[in-house]
Amino acid sequence: MNDYRELLGRVDGWYARAKAAAGDKLPCAKGCRDCCLGLFDVTLADAELLREGLAKAAPGVRKDIQARASEIMSRLRAVFPGLGEDFDGWSEKDIDAVCDELGEVECPVLGPAGECRLYEHRPMTCRLCGPPLVDVSGKVVHPEGCPKCLLKPSETVPFACLELHRDERRLLKKQFPGRSGVVLLIPQALVQELPQK
Repeated sequence: MNDYRELLGRVDGWYARAKAAAGDKLPCAKGCRDCCLGLFDVTLADAELLREGLAKAAPGVRKDIQARASEIMSRLRAVFPGLGEDFDGWSEKDIDAVCDELGEVECPVLGPAGECRLYEHRPMTCRLCGPPLVDVSGKVVHPEGCPKCLLKPSETVPFACLELHRDERRLLKKQFPGRSGVVLLIPQALVQELPQK
């Protein structure tokens, strides 16, 4: 997990620089939950990180997060009865259909004030939200940031995101042999036991 934390540290360092450079054009702050609506898939390393954070959470917080995650999974399984502990063997199109099913459902980790209750253990995708993503090579990886972000790709701090994704793939292959490409939803990570490495 330490190798994955090193990758996350790169993202956090870039985000801090981007936020400092952007000023009011990147108004992300505690309680802003716009990037926390809707379902999206995360890696098995992210799932481990989330479960680690969940284990450290106060019992009442843990119970609430798991109850909300279970409710989301129940709603999804009513439509997709074959939905298991992850998306192993699912096509990208089918995964997208599951992610789109509930619209802008709140992440089960959000607290009553819109705060992330597992902030230190949030997935890489969450850490990359906010400004547009531009690689140090100049390639625009993701042109839009959060709807509240006023930065254009040409104004954002570049980040070695292509290198990061390459290093992430390498790490996942090492950490999860034969399952490195398997993804799952945040609610799946929070209510299911993790697949064995």
